[in-house]
Amino acid sequence: MAASSTENDDNWPSPGRGWMLAGLLALASIMSQFDRTVINLTVEPLKAQFDLNDTQFGMLQSVAFGIFYTLACFPVGRLVDRFTRRTVLGICLLFFSLFSMASGLTRSYAQLFLTRVGVGIGEASVTPAGFSMLSDSFSPDRLGKPMGFFMMSAPVGQGLAYIWGGLLLQWLTDSPVLTSGGLLSGFEPWQAAFIIIGAPGLLLVPCFLMFREPERRGTGAKAPMTLRAVGSVLKERRRALVPMFVGFSMVTLVSYTLFVWVPAFIQRTYDWSTAQVGLGFGLTVLTFGTAGAFFGGWMTDRLSARGVLEAPLKVAAFGFVGCGIFGVLATQMPNGLLAMLFLVPTVFLSNTPYACAGTSIQMIIPNRARGQVTAIYITILTLIGLVVGPTVVGLMTDYVFRDPNQIRYSLAIVVGVPAPIMFMLLRSAFPHYAALRRDLEHN
Repeated sequence: MAASSTENDDNWPSPGRGWMLAGLLALASIMSQFDRTVINLTVEPLKAQFDLNDTQFGMLQSVAFGIFYTLACFPVGRLVDRFTRRTVLGICLLFFSLFSMASGLTRSYAQLFLTRVGVGIGEASVTPAGFSMLSDSFSPDRLGKPMGFFMMSAPVGQGLAYIWGGLLLQWLTDSPVLTSGGLLSGFEPWQAAFIIIGAPGLLLVPCFLMFREPERRGTGAKAPMTLRAVGSVLKERRRALVPMFVGFSMVTLVSYTLFVWVPAFIQRTYDWSTAQVGLGFGLTVLTFGTAGAFFGGWMTDRLSARGVLEAPLKVAAFGFVGCGIFGVLATQMPNGLLAMLFLVPTVFLSNTPYACAGTSIQMIIPNRARGQVTAIYITILTLIGLVVGPTVVGLMTDYVFRDPNQIRYSLAIVVGVPAPIMFMLLRSAFPHYAALRRDLEHN
């Protein structure tokens, strides 16, 4: 079949090995999501501990984590394309797990800021390595579902982090474990939580170091590409890649904004406790975020099987419009239960594009450029999504509405505006993306 000829090899790894790899990658992603999500439940204690405003807290996610995550992406992506991917991922997993635990040892805002920098650098490896390894483990017409499974790990990690993180913080606050003379004695609840949630990632390191590296296959698989060659790949595909990258960045802008600020929004607006927010929003993310991510991959494979070459872009574009509509409505509800009800489709549709994005990029990029192009994709997504979204909400709440309790209006603006922008950008990429897929199938 055409897809097989594109990959130059019909002898793909067994489905069992491929899905085992997808499972390990998902666990690594869950560990990373746990760390970056639990901090969102500590807005109020961190503000009280270090005398912060909303803008300074937002900078922990946007500047400390986001910018340095972004700066690390391309160097890590180049390592992924040049060296053994499992080794790169294992070392980076060790790195961000240790820095996650170190976040709990901090005694000042500056120290916490620096540990979040370390976490961001380490976590920059997960997506470039994961996308590259999965694309060498499944044929193109079967890549959507495992990619969706891998991307499901983000809402799974976020959901479990909200649920377990909320319960953990409540338990650490109410129990005598921090005052009984044990290992965690003397720590604040938020500090102990970081130490506890960072430790499990260390157990995954040997799993990756011992896993068999998937054979690189397809166009450009034999030797590493020079930076000039990677630049040529980007230039040749720019009419599809530029609107794709900017369009998908609108998705991360909304997603990160929701995950950073929804807990504070629910607590301030509806007076819910940390445990209530963690359980309610956590279950929503865990259940419907996971379903949305898998749906994106499943629907992409389904349309691809019917010959729709731009299938991943169509699934992402049409689904995200609904995310914007429901997201704005959720912020304006008169009570917390109705807000959570409208967050269900918001979370589902905000996660649908992620598997579509990963699948769409791998299908039009040569093998030895995939890590680097994925890194560029993540860089743009992070700069626009994680750096802009959470910070703008904090700035609007502090300096436009001048009232922390008016955060619902900041959220409504930052969630509602990106959806139509994303749709128009991806719509403009449809014909160029389809042409690239058609050319690859005939070569």
